[in-house]
Amino acid sequence: GPGDDLDRAEIRDAVRRAVDGLPPNQRMAVILSRFHELAYEDIAESMSVSLEAVKSLLFRARENLKTALEKLIRREP
Repeated sequence: GPGDDLDRAEIRDAVRRAVDGLPPNQRMAVILSRFHELAYEDIAESMSVSLEAVKSLLFRARENLKTALEKLIRREP
C-alpha cells in the first residue's frame, strides 16, 4: 500500500546505521570511497593497507551492508 514505501530520510538513516554497524576497517573504507570519493589507491595509502586489502574490505562491506539493509527493508527484528 501507499504507506509501505520507505521514505528518503528513513533510507538515509538505515544506510547510516548499517555503515555504523560495520567493522572499523570496512566502515573507514566505505566512508572514504563513498562519502569522500577517494580512489582505491588513495584509500590504500590513507589506511596504510594494500590495494588488494581495500578491494577486499569494500567487497565485504558491500555484502554486510546488503544483508543489513535487506533486514531493515523486510522489517526483520
